[in-house]
Amino acid sequence: MGCASARYVSKQGDSGVVAIPSNTNSPPFRYRQEAEELMRKHVGPDFEIVDEREVVTGSRVMNNQETQTQMTPNKKQPNMPGERISTNGMVTSTNTTEYQITYRKRGATGGGASTIQPAGGTVPARSPQP
Repeated sequence: MGCASARYVSKQGDSGVVAIPSNTNSPPFRYRQEAEELMRKHVGPDFEIVDEREVVTGSRVMNNQETQTQMTPNKKQPNMPGERISTNGMVTSTNTTEYQITYRKRGATGGGASTIQPAGGTVPARSPQP
């Protein structure tokens, strides 16, 4: 994770989305605290969290290869050693993710949950209230 920290994904007037590498607040990675500081900086201390989730941001592909050399008899030139080289490989792919928090200023109008979309996906539709 290196130098990763909280960052804005998007900012509107009274709302936005903040991303952190993971939803933790344990030392030395106080990502949640950093995210809340960014939210306060943007909309003030009276904010509410509308949605939060882990979002897939890409993938990481690893290609591991192992080459082995074996000494074998040389049928064409018996006085010279022969060798057989074999290479085996494995490719693995894993998703890279980040944790996104959608927030808004408490009591803000026009920036409701249905209009804020985290960068990595959409906010699920809410059922109508009776």
